[in-house]
Amino acid sequence: MRLQHLSLEKFRSYDARTFDFGDANTHVFVGPNGIGKTNILEAISLLSLTKSCQKAEEADIIAWGEDYYRVKGQVLTGDKEQKNLELVSQISPRKQKACFINDVKVSAGEMVGTLPTVIFLPRDLELFNGSPGNRRHFLDQLLCQVSPQYLQTLVQYQKILKQRNALLRKISDGVARKTDLAIWDEKTAETGAVVMLRRLELCEMLQCTFGQELKALGEDWEGARIVYERKGQARDFESAKSEMMDLLSHFQSRDIILQSTTIGPHRDDWKVLVDDRDISTFASRGQQRTAILALLFLEVSYLELQRGEKPVVLLDDVFSELDDNHQSALLESLDDHQVLISTTHVPSNVHGAKVWEIGGRVRVRG
Repeated sequence: MRLQHLSLEKFRSYDARTFDFGDANTHVFVGPNGIGKTNILEAISLLSLTKSCQKAEEADIIAWGEDYYRVKGQVLTGDKEQKNLELVSQISPRKQKACFINDVKVSAGEMVGTLPTVIFLPRDLELFNGSPGNRRHFLDQLLCQVSPQYLQTLVQYQKILKQRNALLRKISDGVARKTDLAIWDEKTAETGAVVMLRRLELCEMLQCTFGQELKALGEDWEGARIVYERKGQARDFESAKSEMMDLLSHFQSRDIILQSTTIGPHRDDWKVLVDDRDISTFASRGQQRTAILALLFLEVSYLELQRGEKPVVLLDDVFSELDDNHQSALLESLDDHQVLISTTHVPSNVHGAKVWEIGGRVRVRG
């Protein structure tokens, strides 16, 4: 997959800007902090995922004083098929967002994954020590790009969860009955089982070559494992659904008191264990970054395997956090992919890249 052209309109700091990427594999956006480098990668992530990789609200993405933004991209697939992608969002006269492929309006679900991407942000370097929500997002972002069905089920699960939580509040307030939970428990279990099983399957797939990636990066941890943590042990849909319904029933009183659903894939987590020790508890910062790089390479390989084409890789200001060896390993591993990098200075080991000096000129580094 290649992103050939990108056009921004009323987007963040850009009133209007176009980028023609040509044939270069590596593109480096250089400039001081705050000048708008990350905005370019965020725009690409919107074309890929229909959501900001910065988790920003739509109103915050629109340029100051404007009431809409538009992002367009022209991509060339692995089969040499050219596609035009467009996403436009407005807040006035009413809030709405629309996606287009080849000028035909499509749903957000149809748009997701048309441009497969792997995004590496500075906050990802804290993946193991950060919020479980970030780790769940790591899995969901991959799965949504390869399975429209998974995306649809995940969205359904989130909507059902809101309905169940609203009912729990009503029961707690004495304006609804416990028996009203039965239908929502079944819906929660039905969609939740699908989400949980797909995440579990993904973790097990990533596990297959995780140790090899770690070793290639100089970290020889025998027995390193990616472990998905959940309530229950079921591994097929009917068993998982039944198991989750039993758990929802078992924790019903607690849920009513807390007015929130306390079990399900929205509470699941995953960890990297070495000799049954959580990497976040013993590994140095450098070792954790090695593991995160290994996961990045696995993301790229997984998308290529599932989609049959190489994803576009977006790296936001991560070179300042990596030593020379890890920088070189990253660049070598992604040598035959289109890679777009934002940075305050061009790393010395980047060669043959097209350098975009944001606010300045464009040049090719030999």
